[in-house]
Amino acid sequence: MHSRNESGDAFARKSKIWRVLPVMAATCGAILPLVITHANAGAWIPAAGTGQVTSMFRYSYADRAFPTDSFSRKSHPSTKERKSQIRVTGEHGLGNGFSLDYDLRYGFLSHSKIKKGATTVTTNGGFQDQRVGINYGLRQEKSFADAIGLGIVVPGSSSGSQPALDSGQWALEPIYRLGFKPGFADLTVNVDLGTRTFLDGGATQFRTNVELTTPISRRFRLIGKMFFVRTARMSNFDNTRDRGELYDLLRLGIGVQYRLTSKIEPVLAYESDIAGMSQHADHRFTAGVKFKY
Repeated sequence: MHSRNESGDAFARKSKIWRVLPVMAATCGAILPLVITHANAGAWIPAAGTGQVTSMFRYSYADRAFPTDSFSRKSHPSTKERKSQIRVTGEHGLGNGFSLDYDLRYGFLSHSKIKKGATTVTTNGGFQDQRVGINYGLRQEKSFADAIGLGIVVPGSSSGSQPALDSGQWALEPIYRLGFKPGFADLTVNVDLGTRTFLDGGATQFRTNVELTTPISRRFRLIGKMFFVRTARMSNFDNTRDRGELYDLLRLGIGVQYRLTSKIEPVLAYESDIAGMSQHADHRFTAGVKFKY
């Protein structure tokens, strides 16, 4: 991630999109339950001893970056960045309405910079920051399901390494999840609303994940994705260790999921960073397989 120093005045000049997108996310969370019809909802807490795990490989590249002083769709030429990542996510039912979830990552990062006709390449590889959490189901009904959770981000990397694989800092992540089906196109909607607060200094990211899926044939489902993060910045965050926590991003994606069997579902996806600040503008490809048990 790109580092940056930002004063209070610069923060006050942020784009109006900061005020619009969080309001949109909160509004969606408030009105979505009102348009639900009877259907099997997402966000269910799996029964004890059951769950799902998804193993995936990600590849992303970027040769442009967003500005460091404002949230924008405009980007400028930057160091070339290549990322390869092995990621394993899943959820396991513990019983009595509780489940355990996890997000485990191992990555390889390469930066290429051309200066005075010479190319300088720096690389880094290893474990990235890992996340584990516990969830509790609230309304686990046929027409609607939601849950609350608390995650812990465990630093698996160092923010001092160059290039840095991740923030390399401990963080807490309370989250609210909901899932439902509106009454058209057999559409399934899953929304995650949460915050990630870094314990070393208190910087807080407001994070929203939205995923829409709809069948396009008996075995194929189309997937739409949106990820948005806004970081509350503070003037005392001006050292190298803290800067990896400070970024803002809007990412959109599309994918397809294939029902090979009732328990095995391969997934392909493409995602693109369309707006941001202090961040590379990535293009990401993902191939994975979801296993249910």
